[in-house]
Amino acid sequence: MKTVKELYERLRALPAPALGFSIGDFPLYDALLAGCADRVAQGHLLDVSTVPSPDLGTLKAVAQLRAEASLSADQRAFLEYFELMEEIRSALRGS
Repeated sequence: MKTVKELYERLRALPAPALGFSIGDFPLYDALLAGCADRVAQGHLLDVSTVPSPDLGTLKAVAQLRAEASLSADQRAFLEYFELMEEIRSALRGS
């Protein structure tokens, strides 16, 4: 299992997905989760109850994209970014 720091470094290396700015409260979720990951990556403790979850609008959009037979490059980039965020969220809750 990869550490939060490793996952967070991968996330920081990716460009923010353009599609994410038009989906639910994704930008807020992205910022809050990144803040939690940054804190842990720097060696600080984190109350796992503060780890955010994606909003319903984001979850619905992700489900719709996953059901699509063919995705655009922007849609694939968004799903890749979201999946990495979910790995981080899982790692944060397990830490």
